[in-house]
Amino acid sequence: MALRRDGSMNATPLHQLVYTSAYRAGRVHSELQALRAILSVSRRNNLAAGVTGFLIFDRDSFVQVLEGPRETLEATMARIEQDDRHRDVTVIGIRPIETRAFQAWTMGGCHRTPQQQPIFAAHGILDRIDRSKVSFETVVSLARDLSAQASPQG
Repeated sequence: MALRRDGSMNATPLHQLVYTSAYRAGRVHSELQALRAILSVSRRNNLAAGVTGFLIFDRDSFVQVLEGPRETLEATMARIEQDDRHRDVTVIGIRPIETRAFQAWTMGGCHRTPQQQPIFAAHGILDRIDRSKVSFETVVSLARDLSAQASPQG
C-alpha cells in the first residue's frame, strides 16, 4: 500500500523516475520563459494525474524527478519525449518508493542562478550539469536541496 497525495492509502505502488534532456530553444525568447511555460503545463497535467516532482533547468539541460504510479510516469515520459522543448531525453532510472520526496509540488522547479552555486557544488556540480554522468541519487538529492529553498506551488 502507498500513501496518496491526499494522505489516503492507495494500492498502486509509487515510483520515482529521473530523466535528463537538452533544452531545444525556439518557442520562447528566454530560458526563464521556457521554464515557466513547462512548469505551468506540468502543474496542470500532474495535478490531474497524481504526479509530483521537481525540475531543474541548468542553462541548456533539464534534470527532473517525477513521482507517482509507474504507468502514469511512463505516460508522462511519453509526453515529454514528444515535447519539442526537449531533445536527447534519457531516463536515468526508475525505482519504487514508499513516500514522495516532493509531495508539496505538483511540479516544482528552478532555473540555476549564481546564488545556488554552493548547492550545486555540494553535489559535485561545479559547472554545467553533465547529463551523461549525473546519477539518479545526485539528481534526487540536488532537487530536494533546491526545493527546500523554494516556495511550494501547484
